[in-house]
Amino acid sequence: MLLAVDIGNTSINNGIFEGGGGRLRQTFRISAYARDLKQQYARKLRPYLNKIECAMVVSVAPRALRQVEGALRKILPGDILVVGRDMDTGVKNRYKDPRQVGQDRLVNARAAYEMYGGPCVVVDFGTAITIDVINRNREYLGGVIAPGVEISLEALSRRAALLPRVNIKRPAGILGKETRQSMISGAVYGFSSLCDGIVKKLKKMYCRQAKVVATGGLSRLIGPYCETVSRIDPELTLKGLNLIFSGRD
Repeated sequence: MLLAVDIGNTSINNGIFEGGGGRLRQTFRISAYARDLKQQYARKLRPYLNKIECAMVVSVAPRALRQVEGALRKILPGDILVVGRDMDTGVKNRYKDPRQVGQDRLVNARAAYEMYGGPCVVVDFGTAITIDVINRNREYLGGVIAPGVEISLEALSRRAALLPRVNIKRPAGILGKETRQSMISGAVYGFSSLCDGIVKKLKKMYCRQAKVVATGGLSRLIGPYCETVSRIDPELTLKGLNLIFSGRD
């Protein structure tokens, strides 16, 4: 079995796979700020501890990576491999300075290309919104970074005295009838339109026939409002880690 670990800025997404190329059996999330990582992992992984051959990890948060790796080494008998340090994604990185690209974006590129074909565009609705282009030769060409949905709403309520904090959810309609509805509508329709506008420009310039895959924690919520998105796969990063694990030999 494989434990795939995607360490983000706010949460850690985990998936347990049957084995090399196997199916995704279970997923669970842990807060990136959790102080009891060993206990949480021990509890979540209890049925699988003696079956997990390896943990494959990708991270955009160095401090959280150290904490997760330390916790896992105390409870897992198998190897812990970190993408970018111990394993390569197998994607050619065409960024001007390749070190500036988060390894999670390259893992997503690998997964989208192998699962849905290239060329492709990956839209990740996470703490930040990233929109990345992969050509038909499995080369990462570059991307766009925009503020994420939740941090934008937090900043709005913090900087505007009369606007409340809201939890993002499916809007009742595009036209809000009270403040919270209006803010939710603005977030969902606004960020889906941002996605569509950027994706259309990218496809026109780089990859007219590209498939567009949405992933990330808010992809199930925002993705259906995006006209350009053809696939919604919230676990794309975990599946990419499994693909890298399967092809490691």
